[in-house]
Amino acid sequence: MNKDVAREIIRASFRSERELENLSGFLKERCGPNDYKELVRSIAIAIDGINVELVKKALTMFPDLKLEMESNLKRTGQVMP
Repeated sequence: MNKDVAREIIRASFRSERELENLSGFLKERCGPNDYKELVRSIAIAIDGINVELVKKALTMFPDLKLEMESNLKRTGQVMP
């Protein structure tokens, strides 16, 4: 993996996480409390898996990308524009 690939992994990961977070809101409006609780827990597990399996691995290989992410966030409001 090179740094450009790591950046794209991070971008895709954050897009996926946003979609899953949006799904949580959708489910809250349309599911009963028990179903919602179970589904949101599954979403949280999926988001954690994305972080552990993709983002953390990319940042382990390229630790300087963390500073790049923080800088981008301050400048543009996005982690990896």
